[in-house]
Amino acid sequence: MLPIERHRQIMEELNLHGRVLVSELVKLCQVSQETIRRDLSLLERKGLLQRSHGGAVVAQKYQGNLAEKSNSPNEHESTFRLRMNENPQAKTLIAKKALDFITPGDCILLDSSTTCWFLARQLPDIELTVLTNSLHTVQTLATRSHIRTICLGGEYFAHNGDFNGVVAEQPLKDFLINKIFFSCSSLGNDGYLRSANENNAHLKQQMLMASERKYLLIDSVKFLRPSFARICHYREVDFLITDSLKDKELQQELAWNGVNIIDCSQRHNVMQLMNSQDI
Repeated sequence: MLPIERHRQIMEELNLHGRVLVSELVKLCQVSQETIRRDLSLLERKGLLQRSHGGAVVAQKYQGNLAEKSNSPNEHESTFRLRMNENPQAKTLIAKKALDFITPGDCILLDSSTTCWFLARQLPDIELTVLTNSLHTVQTLATRSHIRTICLGGEYFAHNGDFNGVVAEQPLKDFLINKIFFSCSSLGNDGYLRSANENNAHLKQQMLMASERKYLLIDSVKFLRPSFARICHYREVDFLITDSLKDKELQQELAWNGVNIIDCSQRHNVMQLMNSQDI
């Protein structure tokens, strides 16, 4: 297990239980006690937790979030701040490639994923309409004078800095959206894209239905791993943009289902060129 994956696992356990023990994390992550202690020290320096005898507890500034209602859609999900530090180079690479598919005059939809936040940071100040349910993206685009930014309302969740629910879904029916750029928690071996919570997954379903073209931005660590709530099957995606896709069987399955694969690790993307005249 990579360090970044261990850190995510540690924070997920903390968010779920409020405390973790070194002995439990050793079994969960299959590493030594010294490795776990180093992980906890690093996360403590980042202000994400507090070390305690034999383990760690949630940092003081996050303890209020744990007291929120138990059906919060983000309670089993890592915080936005933690996820934004996961695979930043891959997300930047993916975001820069996604720019190739955005043209002046587009009306685009960005979900509340950290990958789309990386894309928002890369957007040039051109004539665009951007719809999003992410407060982080709204704040990022606030300085772009030529980009019209529309925030989807709804119930606000500080854990992820986004809006969800029926109120967030309603405006999607009123716009002609050319393209959606979105991410997910995982692409499972059953062919389905999944999110960490059901409310977020349902909103993404509505976003996909409202958009003409669908661009999935996904870093390689999310392939073929489990997650909670189903979003859609990958056959509903037009383009998949990733930092690397080495699984030949998955590549073939995606191609058979009409998904154009943009692998940023490859110099030449044959599949990217297949339908370029339609972009």
